[in-house]
Order: sequence, then C-alpha cells, then structure tokens
Amino acid sequence: MNAVRWIGISFFAIFFLFALLISVQNWNWAREIVEQQISGLTGRDFTINGNLTVDWSLTPHIRIEHIQFENAAWSKQPNMLELTALDMRVDLIELIKGRKLFPEIILTQPHIILQKSPQGEPNWEFTADAHDPESKTNIPLIERLRITEGRLVYQDFSVGTAITATLATIKEAAYEEEFTELYAEGNLKGHPLQINLKAGPLVALREADIPYPLTLSLQTGKTRVKVKGTVIQPLQLKGLDLQFAMQGPNPELLAPILGLPMPSLPPYRLEGDLSHHGHTWQINNLNGQVGDSDLAGMISVKLSETVPFIKADLKSTEIDLDDFGPLIGLAPDTGAGETASSAQKKKAKEETISPFVLPDDPIDFKELQAINADITLHSRRVKSKLPVDDLSMRIIIDNGHLTLTPLDFGVATGNIRTRVELDTTTQPAKSKIETEIRHVQLGEILRRFEIADDSAGLIGGQGIFWLKGNSIAEMSASADGGLLMIMTGGQLDNLLVELAGLDMGEALVALFDKDDDGKINCAYVDLPIHGGVMNMDNFIVDTQDTLFLSQGMIDLNNEELDLIIDPKPKDLSIFSARAPLHIAGTFKKPTFTPGASAILRGAASLALLPSAPIVSLYSFIQEEQEDKKAGGEKNIRCGGLVGAINEARKKAL
Repeated sequence: MNAVRWIGISFFAIFFLFALLISVQNWNWAREIVEQQISGLTGRDFTINGNLTVDWSLTPHIRIEHIQFENAAWSKQPNMLELTALDMRVDLIELIKGRKLFPEIILTQPHIILQKSPQGEPNWEFTADAHDPESKTNIPLIERLRITEGRLVYQDFSVGTAITATLATIKEAAYEEEFTELYAEGNLKGHPLQINLKAGPLVALREADIPYPLTLSLQTGKTRVKVKGTVIQPLQLKGLDLQFAMQGPNPELLAPILGLPMPSLPPYRLEGDLSHHGHTWQINNLNGQVGDSDLAGMISVKLSETVPFIKADLKSTEIDLDDFGPLIGLAPDTGAGETASSAQKKKAKEETISPFVLPDDPIDFKELQAINADITLHSRRVKSKLPVDDLSMRIIIDNGHLTLTPLDFGVATGNIRTRVELDTTTQPAKSKIETEIRHVQLGEILRRFEIADDSAGLIGGQGIFWLKGNSIAEMSASADGGLLMIMTGGQLDNLLVELAGLDMGEALVALFDKDDDGKINCAYVDLPIHGGVMNMDNFIVDTQDTLFLSQGMIDLNNEELDLIIDPKPKDLSIFSARAPLHIAGTFKKPTFTPGASAILRGAASLALLPSAPIVSLYSFIQEEQEDKKAGGEKNIRCGGLVGAINEARKKAL
C-alpha cells in the first residue's frame, strides 16, 4: 500500500510540474498557428500583433492582444475587426463532450465594421462559406459576455444606411449589478436614426429561466418608439413580455425600421403589448389614435411565409373617413380640429389650388404585392362629410389581389354594402366595384346638411363598375358599368323650402316651383357609364302632376358636367311657370342656370325606359311601402312612375 501511495504521489507531482511548466511557457509561438487556422477558414488575413497567454485550469484563461481581421476586398476600410484584447475562458470538460462552452468572454475596445456593398454583398460572408456551406459552425455557448468601450459600425451602401453604435457593459455601484448600454445614431435607408438601449447583463443571455430586462427608445425624424419589458431567452426571442408606445407623423415612415410596407396615414399614437411565438409577432391590447380616429384590437405578423402575412382584428368607437384619404392619394382635412402632418397639409393646399377634384397621384400597388393580409375593422360611429353612421369592413390581400368584402356603411337607418376587387398584378391595375344601396332614408341624409325634411322617402339601388388605372383619376376615366337608384315617397314643397338655403337652391326652386304641394310618387335614375362618361338620359322624378326628366352627361375624364333637367306637366292645360335647369361647368366649380337659356337639346323619351329595372329595385327599399286596400290589394308608391312609363309607350306606338 505504501508503494501504491508513493507511486500516486510521484505521478501527481510529475503532472503538477508538467502543468506548471506549461503555464509559464511562452505561448507566443502559437500565434502563427492561430493566425493560419483562422485565415485559412475565412479566406482573410487574421493577425495577432500582441501577446498570447494561457493560464491553465479546467477552465483555462486565454488572453490575446491587439487583434486585426481583414475586411472584404471591395471595402475601403482595411479591417473588419480591430480588438485591443480578447480574454476568454474555455470549459475543457464540455469541450471533451463535444460542446463549445465559454464561461466568460471579455472584449476590450472592439471596433467592428459590418458592411454591405452597393451590390448587396455582406462583408461577414467568407470565401470558405461560399464554397462549402456545410463548413459553417454553430455559434458557441457564451455564459458571460462583457464589452469595454465597444464600437460598431453598420453600413449598407445599397440602401443608404450608415449607423454607428457604442456598446459597453456598465456596473451600477448602488446595486452591484451589471447592465448593457448601447447608443446608436446615423441614417437608416436615408432617414435619421437614434437608438438608446439599456438591458440586463450579457451574462443572462443564455439563462433560459431568468427574465432579461430591457428598455429601448428609438427615434427617426419625428417618429418615436419606446419598448420596455422582459425576455426569457433574448437570443431566441422567446418569452417576450414587452410593452410598446409609438407616435409619429405618418406610419409609412416606420417601413424602413419594421421591414414591412406601411400605409400612408395622418399622425398617429399607438401602444400595446408585444409578444413573439415561433415566426409570428403579435400585438395585443392595441390602443391609440390615427389622425382623428381611435383604434383598438389585435395585430399579428407571420414571417415564415414567402411574404409576411398580417392578420388584424380592429375596432373603433369613431372613424374619421378623411384620415384614410392618403391611401388613395387624398390629403386629410386640415381645418380647425383636424389632425394632419406638415406634408399632408402641403398636399391639402395643393389640392385646394388644383382645378380638379379626383386625386391623380399614383397609388403604390407594389406594396400590396409585398404582403398578404386578412384585416377586419368595425366602427360604431363614422365622422364624414357623407351621411355615414357606422362602418364594417374586411380586407383580404392574397398575392397582389385585394378583396374588400364587405365594405358596409350604415347610412340613414339603411346601409350601403360594397364589394371591391383589385388586381395589382396587371399593369395598369384592374378593379371591380359592386354596390347595393338598401333602405336609406333621404330625410336622415338631409339632416346631415341641416335640411330637416321629414317627408323625404326611401332610397334603394345597385351598381357595378369595371375600372383600370393606378390612380383614382385614371380609374374613374376608364370606368364602365352603371348605377340604378330609386326613391319612394317625399313631399316636394317641404324639400324645396329647405333646399332654398343652398347655393343651388334658387335654381332648383325655379325648376320645381315651390308652390307645388304635390307628393313625390317615385324618383328613378339610371346612370350607365362607358369610358368614364356617365349618361343621365334616364333621370325621372314623378310627382302628382309633373314628370321631371333629364338629359346630358357627367364626364369623369375631364371632370365636367353638362346636364339639363326639364319639367313635363302631365296635364298641358294646366299653366306652369316651371323652366328647365342647366347644370354645367366642372366638378370643382359647377354652374346652375334656370330659365329659357337652359334649352333642352332633345326630349327624353319615357318609351325607352324599361319598367323592369324599377320593379327589381323594390327589394332595396326598407319595406314595400304598401297601403292595405279593400280585398288586400297592394298599392306600390312607385305606381305613378310605372303608369307614366306605360302611358308613354302607348303614345309612342
């Protein structure tokens, strides 16, 4: 036993002396080997200009001083990495098991340059990787990473991005805790950028069960984003519990930061909770304002598809429709109490000066090809110049095809339901619009314009349009299709008294004669359109003693009007002072000329007007408007118009 003991002591002494001898060995001879190995693997020169030392243990400490790593050949900067000192510990036990584990790495004054060439080639891809993709190795595990006076430069010459960041590990004396501080500034795709990040110690990056705290503030121009919360596994973006708040003049300016196409809208302010699951980012408890519209709900973005897929379920107490005008090239309202950015105010001023009404700015449909989406929006109230009560809509974007169905507006106790199909894969874009007008009360509409006419009746209708173009003006100029509308009921004299307060009131009173106390049996309009020119030959208002007919056109190409409304007494023996009304001019500046100067160029013939389309529109009226008579017969209030049509046909024969 003594022999065994002495043999053991002798073996241990020899091992200790050998380890001691190795520990004091000058390791600078190994620099050339390290340089050759790394240079061979990357295809670039790796140089050690200082000492290489090793302190041996089961987790030996290795220190390498004054390191330089060559940049890509196309770069004007000679080195991609310059490092005053690299200190690291290696876990030998884990290394024997096949795992690369570094208990600690300390970088002293690292200067790192990450670049992309004008052709988009990154400097962090190496020759060895290009020839043999399998040569790429997994990132080793790092338990603690500390940085002293770090500097990182990122440049992408292909998109005009240049950002410089300082990074350091700081220790707060009061709490004896480490945290990481990063400050970056520069330009992101041509937009100024500032970033402030304060996060937990880098030692916690691999600790899966410990929440990693972070606070981030980002600013680009007038756009500001703040994020605060914790992450369980920062490197894998798992266990996110983050709250964000953002505001800016236009969501479109967020596109370079998020890497997603964003809509052009008025100034916004939004906040919510941010989480990440697999390839999906999700925003819950969204709340805030876009322009003068409030928004709440949920948004998720799935990034695992060929293009990002956005799903959103949004709700609003009140939507201001003009806030969404920029989506189709219209500036939002900029009057008192309205929210708009300086750029949108400039656009609104240009629209005021322009002689045209329809926006001719091209819509960037390419952005619709960069995402797929399923978005729903419901609003209980709608603020608009139009008599709209509420809004319900669903937008589906699928490989450049947009379907808006339904686009449902509540209007005056009824609704206008529209379906829009848009194909952006063609040039110019093609679209189709189908609409139904159901149970709309004219009296409620007139109240919005401070015209309180309780006797006005119900409106129904349907229309379909085919369009081509990349702006609203182009689409309107190409429109084919038509719109049919019908109205039942109404008291002509009450309506005219109220209309007399409008700009065209006197002209209309001269046309209809305010002393007429006749009821409106029915009003009907058929508006066929071809090549952007809408025909108005089939416009009829049927009262007890007079038919009002129209002839002319509405030109959407040139935004011009040329219409004549002509009264036709049913009994020519009755004296009538009514005169035709000529409506001309442009959409922006129409003119109304009553009297003899409004000469009808050709009589509109009721014999050409079929009664079948009128009858087919009854289903779009809130109720059949029938009065029970003896024997249960139905008296449809448009009967006067149908009868007049039939009478005209008999005379024509």
